[in-house]
Amino acid sequence: MPLLDPGSPSGSSTSSKRSAYFVIERADSEDARRLVDIEFQAFENERANQQLSFRDYTKPKHFERSVELYTTAINSYPNIGSPLKRPQAYSRVSFLKVTDTETSYVVSFAKTEFKQYTLQELQSPADAGHEHEPRMNRDWFALNERLRREYAGLAKHCYLGMLATQPCFQHNGAGTMLLDAILAEADESGLEVYLEGTDTAKPLYEKHGFVAVNEVRFDPAEYGVCDIGRERQTVLVRGALGRDGVRRGVRSWEVAVAQADVGVQKARLLASS
Repeated sequence: MPLLDPGSPSGSSTSSKRSAYFVIERADSEDARRLVDIEFQAFENERANQQLSFRDYTKPKHFERSVELYTTAINSYPNIGSPLKRPQAYSRVSFLKVTDTETSYVVSFAKTEFKQYTLQELQSPADAGHEHEPRMNRDWFALNERLRREYAGLAKHCYLGMLATQPCFQHNGAGTMLLDAILAEADESGLEVYLEGTDTAKPLYEKHGFVAVNEVRFDPAEYGVCDIGRERQTVLVRGALGRDGVRRGVRSWEVAVAQADVGVQKARLLASS
């Protein structure tokens, strides 16, 4: 089976009018292969990210690895009501998709995690789950995980781990539909939203109230991989909506990390008492 679907609509078949046929709904495990197809196409020109995150569409093992991970993740979390309802737990993953009802084709998707770290998780190795992967990849995943842990600490938060649209359907509103739904869910739950964004996606997030708080930089050349360039992403955060209807300001990296550290220290004292 080819990694990229040869039946995908060409760019010439899309238009701004197509967004009128878009609907958003929860993805299921049968969508996993299509979601990975979209993701790999979206990152086709991001050479460093391809190799660091196992998104190289020329390598079948990368594709099948992602399909297995997405299938497992989707099956691990039951569909709880509609995608816009308040989460029932703070350790679950939500997969949403946008379908073009005119063609029944999935054109975009998002993976979101509603999370509250436990003290045990914060004390575990940042590369947990990647022990058998090459050192470069382990360090890449660990870097992202470590930064998120530092900022969030023990606080409940929403993590937008992936938002991707098939390239020929971009700029037609699918990504914005997904982002609006995710932010509405986070606001209803009073949660801060955290993500790592590429330079291409950064303007969309900033338009929706995200603020840059840090950068993720990684150089594969340090691992002897010198032909794919460096990876740089921006850590962006959107403040939580309070019960009073007022959005909280985005904390600077230094303030958030200091607050998270205080919370962790208090939790450790309580755990040891």
